[in-house]
Amino acid sequence: MQNLKFFSHVMSPDFDILVALLTKARSGEAKENGLLLERDYQCYAPDHHQYWELIAEESLKQTGFSSYDDLLLSVGDKFTVTGKTLMELEHAILWEIMAKACAGYSEEDFTRFAIELRVQPKAYTFSGIKKALEAKYAEKEILPMYKISLCLNALVLDYFAKNPCMQSAPYVSSFLELRSTEFFSNFKLFADKSLKNFSEQELLCLALVLAIIALRKKEQVFYGRSGDSKAELVRKLKRFTALLKTVPQFAYNTAKPEIMAQVYAFNVVYLGRYNMPLPKEMACEMLFGKMFAALSENEQKAVLDAEKTSQSLEEITQKLLALGLSKDQMQDLIGVLALSNNRLIKIENIFIEWAVKLGLR
Repeated sequence: MQNLKFFSHVMSPDFDILVALLTKARSGEAKENGLLLERDYQCYAPDHHQYWELIAEESLKQTGFSSYDDLLLSVGDKFTVTGKTLMELEHAILWEIMAKACAGYSEEDFTRFAIELRVQPKAYTFSGIKKALEAKYAEKEILPMYKISLCLNALVLDYFAKNPCMQSAPYVSSFLELRSTEFFSNFKLFADKSLKNFSEQELLCLALVLAIIALRKKEQVFYGRSGDSKAELVRKLKRFTALLKTVPQFAYNTAKPEIMAQVYAFNVVYLGRYNMPLPKEMACEMLFGKMFAALSENEQKAVLDAEKTSQSLEEITQKLLALGLSKDQMQDLIGVLALSNNRLIKIENIFIEWAVKLGLR
């Protein structure tokens, strides 16, 4: 249990999937196991943190291994991947699984994937996204790691024919931090033909390992270059995710197409001040909820024209307000742009500075 001691730092709601794997069959029905009979489980469930040691023990007992290392090696052997350390082997399994899950992705899917993970790869392919994520990991930035944990959870949930976790209110709240829950549910790893040679026990082992990797990713104490604490970075991530859902509702207005052009121009000028332009596909998805290729011919022309704007930020702001955007919506637009790039230092200060300068607060 040596390598599962990090469980002692895990929050109770984050254990939901792992506990479901230990207490539910693939059909979603309850299964007999020692954890259900333990007094601490009966007294404290679903406050899983109270009995984290029992969860760790049951994870090994059900898989038949004496240590987590042995369990991990077994899963690694099944995929013919290796690693010099526990962390390297977990990463090797993670990338192998993600590669299988993304095997049918189009470039548009990979672009959405990159946006969800908040990375800007040189190429919108699995290899490009992997390199971008590895760079973030080397720089000890938490946000991509946190998102990976949610993606892994989405994979693991496919293990069940019926999802027993969605009955848990704390878990639902956490999982909905994914902008496109439906998008990640399309992974369907456990329904993939590539796993047809796995026995039921081997599928359980794989699901448990992925759930444990997800917990480790979520609990790694990384700090972004803004100097924020882990809790503050996660708060900003949640704010960013909320804005990704609200900004397109007013930025992409077919009744007033001029709003779209001005919003894109605002993005170009605002991020241009920090020399941090976003790739066109990423900017369109973030602002309009659509990929550039999905826009009409006239809309694409408006975007390309907006990239060459000579307007000032103040001029664009006044035009947007005149077109009917509220001050709150303008603040949301500034917020999603401020949070769009991890390289922005002191994000909140930049946000407040421009909101005040533009008379929005």
